[in-house]
Amino acid sequence: MISEENLTRASRCMKALAHPIRLRIVDVLGEQEFNVQQLVEAVGTSQSNVSQHLTMMRDKGILSSRREGNQVFYSVGDCKILKLVSLMKETFCPTPGDVAPAPEVSDEAALSQA
Repeated sequence: MISEENLTRASRCMKALAHPIRLRIVDVLGEQEFNVQQLVEAVGTSQSNVSQHLTMMRDKGILSSRREGNQVFYSVGDCKILKLVSLMKETFCPTPGDVAPAPEVSDEAALSQA
């Protein structure tokens, strides 16, 4: 049985990842380290928006950062996060030739099944 502490930690991590932009950032960072401007270009949103997401994920321990001069470079802090995102992609984001994606479950349906 999973401890309450571990369930809480897992839930916080899942909540932190539960946004399309944050998932895209983690996916991009799975390939290599990027600075903020490179992430803005890769993600396709404003610098302030990307910075807010980066700060939140860094504070939750999902991302690591390092400073080089006046630039901050980000990477995924734990390779297990990459495995989690990879499984998410495999489940919900099929490539051509894959089987159909998993059905979308509404919030109401998910709550009624809990």
